[in-house]
Amino acid sequence: MFEMNPHQLPDATLQLWIMLFVAGTLGFIIGYVIRRNTIRQLQTLLTKTENQVEDCVKASQVLQEDVVLQRISARANELNFNRIGLATYAEADDLKEINGVGPFFEKKLHSLRIYTFRQLANCTPADVEQIANILEYFPDRIEREDWVGQANVLYQQKYRLS
Repeated sequence: MFEMNPHQLPDATLQLWIMLFVAGTLGFIIGYVIRRNTIRQLQTLLTKTENQVEDCVKASQVLQEDVVLQRISARANELNFNRIGLATYAEADDLKEINGVGPFFEKKLHSLRIYTFRQLANCTPADVEQIANILEYFPDRIEREDWVGQANVLYQQKYRLS
């Protein structure tokens, strides 16, 4: 019968090397594509997770701010509003115009029912000490940055222009 031995063909070794090279190249290409796809999926997952962490941190900060503002608001009765005056949110001045008062400090002052330059201008040193105690933040800051003096100047400018 007829027998054929593939190893006896003259180019059999070359064909084997070509098939090995093609198989290795295809394996490399398939592995590379799969790896790139996996990397893209992991990057997408990482971005989603980072966004979720940022959302959690923001929510936590909002909750912490709310707790601080509620704690401050609960102590508002300790201030002498007969001396510093009463005001409503509708009458509120932009307290951020005072150097040293940022958005969160303004919220803190509003939670104390301090809305206007007039109220801050009417504060005595005892009131300033009480406000600093209630705000729980750098006790000498109000005096050091002269909020009362700045509020007085801003109050006078406001009503001089009106």
